[in-house]
Amino acid sequence: MAISKEKQKKIQTERTKQILHAAIRLFDINGYEKTKIEDIANAANISKGLIYRYFPSKEDILFALTHNIDDCLQECQSQPTAKESILLFSLRLLSYPYYQDYIPPLRIFFSAIIQDHLEIEPDKFPVQRNFGREYFGRLFKRGQEEGTFREGNPAAMGDLYWKYLVGNLAVMRPDKKNATTKQEIEDVLAFFEK
Repeated sequence: MAISKEKQKKIQTERTKQILHAAIRLFDINGYEKTKIEDIANAANISKGLIYRYFPSKEDILFALTHNIDDCLQECQSQPTAKESILLFSLRLLSYPYYQDYIPPLRIFFSAIIQDHLEIEPDKFPVQRNFGREYFGRLFKRGQEEGTFREGNPAAMGDLYWKYLVGNLAVMRPDKKNATTKQEIEDVLAFFEK
């Protein structure tokens, strides 16, 4: 007996979520390079062959996580104040094991590149070179308009803050014992405040 297209699509959606959920946790705990497709299959409680029906390679699984980055960016940006937006993004990115049980997909990409030496084409990377100037620049401008952040070039402030975050990502060890705390992030943000 054949199943309906609607039910088949629902099963595919659930399986994809199941695979990605298992993969992101394993990539964060073990690193991209050390995580095998078999590990993902075991964590997702499905067969290795079934994973290959959904994703031809481990790299394809990694790139499938990019949609989560856009969702995270939008959610962080929608906080009531610019400072809360920046703080939420930062805590999600740098807290380990997790901040509010959220595994940041952007951290997975940076870890794969920095620690596992994965080479990703620049046009495939989930954030572009001017990310700090644009994303955080908008948030710092909003914070200036709210009266929270001091006057100055918001794009330059955003770029500087983003480089602080990337620097922390670069020195995070796979065991994450030196993850940044909320207090450190708030101390850095205080430099930008009035």
